[in-house]
Amino acid sequence: MALQIIQFSNQSQEDKRWLKKFIDFHWRHYAADPAYVPLLDYEYTGFRLLGIVGFFEKKNLFFKHADMRFFLALEGNTVVGRCNAFVNHHHNAHWHDQVGFFGQFESIDDQSVADALINAAAGWLKSKGMTQIRGPQNLPVNEATPGCLIQGFETQPVVYYHYNKPYYERLLRNAGMECVKKVKSWQVPVDRPMEEQLERVAHKVINRYEVTIEKWGERPLSVRKQEMFDVYNDAWNDNWGFVPFTKEELYKNVDDLQLIMDKGLFIFLYVRGELAAFFGGVPNIFEKMAPLACCRRFELLRALRMLLSKGRIRGFRLGYMGVKRRFRRLGLDGVMLWQQKLYSQEKGYEYCDFGWVLEDNVLVIRVGEQIGGAQVSKTYAIFQRDL
Repeated sequence: MALQIIQFSNQSQEDKRWLKKFIDFHWRHYAADPAYVPLLDYEYTGFRLLGIVGFFEKKNLFFKHADMRFFLALEGNTVVGRCNAFVNHHHNAHWHDQVGFFGQFESIDDQSVADALINAAAGWLKSKGMTQIRGPQNLPVNEATPGCLIQGFETQPVVYYHYNKPYYERLLRNAGMECVKKVKSWQVPVDRPMEEQLERVAHKVINRYEVTIEKWGERPLSVRKQEMFDVYNDAWNDNWGFVPFTKEELYKNVDDLQLIMDKGLFIFLYVRGELAAFFGGVPNIFEKMAPLACCRRFELLRALRMLLSKGRIRGFRLGYMGVKRRFRRLGLDGVMLWQQKLYSQEKGYEYCDFGWVLEDNVLVIRVGEQIGGAQVSKTYAIFQRDL
């Protein structure tokens, strides 16, 4: 049966019908795969009553500085693959390049389907003036781990670390894509005794640089938002692939976090009274989001189960962090790891997922390797090709 590529946007009612097929595909594609924990459909399409704006809704703040196109691969009336392509104007302005992205890539194990999707995305990006295509990069940018999972298929599912079929790496390479960067994450047991060296070094840094430590609730929410904005964009500014947050985006992000937040996992550090760094972890809600066998697509039940049982989650993801550039190499990351381990042990957490870390980020990798019991859990490959 002939393969057909349908492309569409997110503007019209007809687009919304195609977007439903786009979202439905991953449910069928991973139906027999227990390692896959899907996000709630609301995260893609929104839920007005809960104030959730979906990733794909045209009113999403991302579309203030991005253009996107969606692609479905059909054999007859059956969807066999999907992806989107987008131009992130903030990325290209920040890095002074013309890179376009593809994301939300899913395909059956058929090279012709993968080729057709990648070529369709590449053609659209080229028509927009882009000179390279890079990905997979899922939405939301700066939260979803970039790349294609290539190692760690058997490991603990973690929120915003997407799972994909093991054959995707082969499909992308055979479609002419080359790996340009890898990112890694570590799973760290936090219920082990505190490392004496970590505690000793933390106290030394605190005394030497007159470091003060604050938890989330010690200042108003408006102040914490501004502090996160200031640190995050400064700390990550020169990190490969990073796109600076707009204030509006980061503030909305923090507002959305309130539903699942454990405020004790957020730590703010001040050096001689000046804001220098913060760490922030979020409970790994994927522990409570696996679809129920009796009613896989009962999304409201999944959401309620996640919210009502978040106090019984065993682990967290260290997903928000940063040390301002002028305060690097002082040992502040060690202070925050020490402080966060104290809290997580007190709270009864068992593990922390520490990532995503670029393969050439030597300083952060050393930190990961020095934590007792830390093991690389997942590796993602980011692919690229010229247009």
